[in-house]
Amino acid sequence: MSAAPVKKVLLVGDFPPPHGGVATHVEELFHSARDRGAECEVLDIGKGQLPAQGVVPSGGMPRFSSLLIGFAARGFRVHVHTNGANPRSWMLAQACAAAGRLSGGALITLHSGLLPAWLGEIPSRGVMARAVLGQFAHVIAVSSPIRDALARCGVRNVDVVPAFSSEFVKPGLPPPGLDELRAAARPLYCAMIAPRPEYGAEILLDAFARVRSRLPAASLALYGPGSESVHADGVQGFGEIPRARALALMAACDVFVRPTLADGDSVSVREALALGRPVVATSVGHRPDGVRLVPPGDAAALAEALATAAGGEALAAAPAANGVQRILSLYGLEAACVASAVS
Repeated sequence: MSAAPVKKVLLVGDFPPPHGGVATHVEELFHSARDRGAECEVLDIGKGQLPAQGVVPSGGMPRFSSLLIGFAARGFRVHVHTNGANPRSWMLAQACAAAGRLSGGALITLHSGLLPAWLGEIPSRGVMARAVLGQFAHVIAVSSPIRDALARCGVRNVDVVPAFSSEFVKPGLPPPGLDELRAAARPLYCAMIAPRPEYGAEILLDAFARVRSRLPAASLALYGPGSESVHADGVQGFGEIPRARALALMAACDVFVRPTLADGDSVSVREALALGRPVVATSVGHRPDGVRLVPPGDAAALAEALATAAGGEALAAAPAANGVQRILSLYGLEAACVASAVS
């Protein structure tokens, strides 16, 4: 049997570090595509910008444009990952759509739970979104609210594909200090935060203080950028840590918390469910079955749900999603995988 032609894929988006969100999804796709025989490269537009095998820092605009066009001219299928919630994101989308015309059409995944509100603020943004996304061969949203917002702008044929695959949920070594914290905490809560308002850190700290007044041995483990700077009774911040260590932290906790004020389809929520952890989250974006929901911005409701979850079992979770496999099929890699198995 003759070997199938090698597929070429260029992923444009954030790449770890920092870890989490879009960067985690891009990294999963990168490794999955390569594991299935594709020639896959990443054009890293994130904050890390660290060169690695198959990962190219984008640098400034002239370098980015030159690299993007060069990859497309060499036949790489462009797949851009962006938030869709600010003008810069749409400028990036337009550039990738134009480059994609050189290599058979580009794909785009829109990730941010802030996108619906941003598009709805000004009618011209909807017109812009329809014009830009009409140039893509495939438009992907990570949640139904994002798809519905695009539909209101006249964008049709949007696939909803979670930015998650349970095959990558593999805890590593625990971060230093976790074992001691786990031994003393009754219960141990865990959350990922970042220094942006939509992550709801202040609401979380307020809610946890209320819980601690009832459960003095309770502790809260935080991870993510800036978490090491949080100082409050019973709270320990682990900072920005690699995903495997974050998963170890999550697996050790009694309850995982997602207090965000806006969301797409949280990878960390799906990770916690895959690890069998009870999850309390705000009712924004998409939440899978098995999550205890509270209104966003309500510290009292969040505190009550945290106390209840600590004393109960995890709710029945929905079957784990495999969004990576769906996207690989859009790259044409399913057939290649089958052919490889046969040969």
